[in-house]
Amino acid sequence: MRRRRFQWFLATLAVKPGATILDVGGTEATWRGSGLESNVTLLNQAYGATLPTLRHVTGDACAMTMFGDSTFDVVFSNSVIEHVGDMRRQASFASEVARVGRRYWVETPYRHFPLEPHALFPFFQYLPPRMQRGVAQRWKYSHFRRYHKNVEEELSRLRLLSAGEMKTLFPDARVQFERVLGLPKSVVAYRA
Repeated sequence: MRRRRFQWFLATLAVKPGATILDVGGTEATWRGSGLESNVTLLNQAYGATLPTLRHVTGDACAMTMFGDSTFDVVFSNSVIEHVGDMRRQASFASEVARVGRRYWVETPYRHFPLEPHALFPFFQYLPPRMQRGVAQRWKYSHFRRYHKNVEEELSRLRLLSAGEMKTLFPDARVQFERVLGLPKSVVAYRA
């Protein structure tokens, strides 16, 4: 599924060898073997690249002051915007992506997909916060439990988005769904 999504991204944005690419919040695994490794800059808060061809910059995706306007041909971000915090921070994230990239692709899990992708628990996003904390800490399939030391903090920053909110955040983008069994699983905003 990831490979198909990546091919969709490459074709839709007409990404060619030589294009300068900023991956906001990503890892080198996305780019390994793509033939584009030498063109990619990773921006995130902690993760360092080990592939010698990738450039790594530590910073906040909501304030990319280290980059000028239209610095990159393409900005790519997969499943990051839902982790930056409230709607104000998500708006800053969206504004920065649109500012530093001539084209962009931002994908996020769809708020109303029945299986919440971080907890891997049905309808987790509709549970009251106290129940969410319990599921996140105890459910054996929960990514929160596996990958985050501070579940409370991670839950406080998580805010899933609807298609309408993505359109509001990225007014010059086309917004589409990625579907699984006919249901919208993720929502993508892109400017090609």
